[in-house]
Amino acid sequence: MYFLLGICLVFAFLLALNVCASVFASIAWGVLSAKAAAFSSRTQEQIIFGLRTFPVVLAAVFVAGLFMPAYFIFEPESSGESVSLKLAVLSLVSLIGIGAAAFRVFRTLRKTGRLLACWLDGAERLDLDNIDLPVYRIEHPFPLVAVVGLFRPRLFVASQIFDSLSEVEFQAAIAHEYGHLAARDNLKRTVLRICRDMLIFPLGKGLDDAWAASVESAADEYAAATGGNKMALDLAETLIKIARIVPRDAAPAMPFGSFLTGHDAGNLGARVHRLLELSDKNRPAKNGQLAGAAKWLCLGGAFAAVPLLAFSKGLLLVVHNFTEIIVAFLQ
Repeated sequence: MYFLLGICLVFAFLLALNVCASVFASIAWGVLSAKAAAFSSRTQEQIIFGLRTFPVVLAAVFVAGLFMPAYFIFEPESSGESVSLKLAVLSLVSLIGIGAAAFRVFRTLRKTGRLLACWLDGAERLDLDNIDLPVYRIEHPFPLVAVVGLFRPRLFVASQIFDSLSEVEFQAAIAHEYGHLAARDNLKRTVLRICRDMLIFPLGKGLDDAWAASVESAADEYAAATGGNKMALDLAETLIKIARIVPRDAAPAMPFGSFLTGHDAGNLGARVHRLLELSDKNRPAKNGQLAGAAKWLCLGGAFAAVPLLAFSKGLLLVVHNFTEIIVAFLQ
């Protein structure tokens, strides 16, 4: 019963802290979103990503750095405490959420792999100047320009793109995709999917939608920063041209890819407006690096705190006493 109780409490705390912190993160973004609008889109994206992953990090740090050491040090093996029905249900829901997240990500990766193989089967490999990615021309009803892959990215371009865009517009589209590569957006998308699915409950959808919009605008900003005012205008024209040839009710079926336009590519009108703003500036905003450094500093600090917390017996005793209250409440 000693180990079973501990395991149930681990899963229960993971779920409870994740849910509570997710509610806090959603409220925090509601408060911060208006002020964050003054920042660059990359800064906004990094803030949202931090808020969205914060609940999972917090739950993991608490369980690994506080609860588990406190339980092994202070919990007697013959405490007489048992796993109540409430605790069992709570831990089961948590376990289902973790299992569902793993299954859904695996299923999506498998689906992506199959679709990727289908695309490659009928693709034409291209050698294009100034592009150090494998580039494939494919036949697809959607006018896609997409970077697919977490660790070995490949660029897929629909045939109609070559017929519709000029050379400078095509280069602007490629610069946008390089913005996704530089920020590792495909990997972030996967992490966010895991965080969302672990919750079970439909929390944080507003954060997910805000991230999807900001990440596309951030890639637009990257293109404008690398190519200057002219590229900002070229990319705005590119978005408009592609939007005109998108078939009705068509969307690219690639969950783990970064698309120039698509069902999750942010608000097109807002992106075009932002690009026009950038074209009037001498230097686009680049304040995303500070938020990125702060994000990694906080994440590194959180995991570095785990061994420090584990050796603080006074703090661990407080956590154990809190755990005893929770167990008594759930009996």
